[in-house]
Amino acid sequence: MDNISAIGFLLVIQCLITSELACKGETLQGDCLKSDGEALLDFKSGLKGSITKLSSWIGDNYCQWDGIGCENNTNIVLSINLHNTYPSKEILENWSSINLSGEILPSLLELKYLRILDLRGNTFENIPIPKFFGSLKNFQYLNLYYGGFSGAIPPTLGNLSNLQFLDLSDGSLFVRDLEWMTSLVSLKKLKMTYVDFSAVGSQWMEALNKLSF
Repeated sequence: MDNISAIGFLLVIQCLITSELACKGETLQGDCLKSDGEALLDFKSGLKGSITKLSSWIGDNYCQWDGIGCENNTNIVLSINLHNTYPSKEILENWSSINLSGEILPSLLELKYLRILDLRGNTFENIPIPKFFGSLKNFQYLNLYYGGFSGAIPPTLGNLSNLQFLDLSDGSLFVRDLEWMTSLVSLKKLKMTYVDFSAVGSQWMEALNKLSF
């Protein structure tokens, strides 16, 4: 009887370990797959516009949705590319159907292995860059080039130690300090065209010289 109880206990432990590994991408199935899809749908619920891109965001096969890139064997979401190729409404008659606005919900945090986020060229109506971006530790590429963001660039971006590419170019953004940038140890390319550095004063050059690239 004791042996049966011990075996039962071990089976429970094994199930718990398997579940934990599944959610870390070791074996991805069931609830873990569902959570990525649900996170994307929740992210979509905060967005407005871009009928062309978001119309494919239906059904369970989220790896086939427009702008979503997944790892082949596991279906882990690795990239979200929703950039606007035509940032000026004068260029394209149906511009509003491909442009994004609205808000960026923290459901992105559920995408634990997200490496790429490209939102350039959209008009997010002067919302601030979300501070929670700094918690997406696997980010390697972040492009917000003229995406309609405004205000202070959050120092939490300094937590992105795996980030290799960062484009924050936008005349509506400013920095209060640049110390956070020294933590971007993997950075290879940085673009901050037209960003307001006036609050930093002469210290901006010193901070940039500390960057590894």
